[in-house]
Amino acid sequence: MTAAATQVTGPAVTELVPGALYRIGGTVPACDLTWLADGTASFEPLNCYLLTTPGDAVFLDTGPAILRPRVARAARELAGDRALWVFPTRNEFDCIGNLGLLLGLRDDARLLFGGGGGILEWVGDEDGRSFLGRREIRLAPNGSTTEFGGGVRFHWLDAPVKQMFLTQWAYEESTKTLFTSDFFGWSRPGAADAPPVVQRPEDLPGPDALLEEIPRRVNWLPGATAPEVAEAFDRVAAAYDVERIAPVHGRVISGAATVRRAFDDTRSALARLTEVRTR
Repeated sequence: MTAAATQVTGPAVTELVPGALYRIGGTVPACDLTWLADGTASFEPLNCYLLTTPGDAVFLDTGPAILRPRVARAARELAGDRALWVFPTRNEFDCIGNLGLLLGLRDDARLLFGGGGGILEWVGDEDGRSFLGRREIRLAPNGSTTEFGGGVRFHWLDAPVKQMFLTQWAYEESTKTLFTSDFFGWSRPGAADAPPVVQRPEDLPGPDALLEEIPRRVNWLPGATAPEVAEAFDRVAAAYDVERIAPVHGRVISGAATVRRAFDDTRSALARLTEVRTR
């Protein structure tokens, strides 16, 4: 499935918290995705997020390259002349596909980064020049926080369940939003133009569906004895007052009851997938 052959549909911008938090993205046919069973016919929302304060605009991930026109327009219209920050949860192209675009908008754009290894040396501007040494990096290591005006406070944390080792999640206090990279991405709309937000617990996929999809997304889990994964997930669920889960794939999960159902069903699936096996 190539970007040129794929039509992006659905809302480009969805306001999640009035005047503060926006989902930016689009919906594509869910074709040739490794985390879906063969023959599954549905649609896949692709997301990144923008949180604005009076003085700052913070992107949480940047979306894949196919979203470039939508991300560019949102940056112009919603970020405006605010100080620009970008936080990638992972160094993979569904999260950093438009990182070069955003860092190239202005010389004072800054990267919030808590991963390992390099990143700016292989992300460049339209002329192919890397941003290494040309953009400020503000460290966002796991266990730390970063504050902005208007009561915005981010907590940076190690993703408790992940395929890529250096994946981070983020929790933001004022909006009560948990940004979960590629996890919690299994709620899909039934139509290409459907809203990219699920607000009712009964509209979430059930535990059996999670038992099928989570091992496809985290392919080292089947057969593993890893109760610490479920325990780490429990600690995150207990530590933060979450009213919204914001993944880079799938619909945004919104509302306290819907979030609780998502946590409970995921915890149940993880318990079964990571249980200690005895002979």
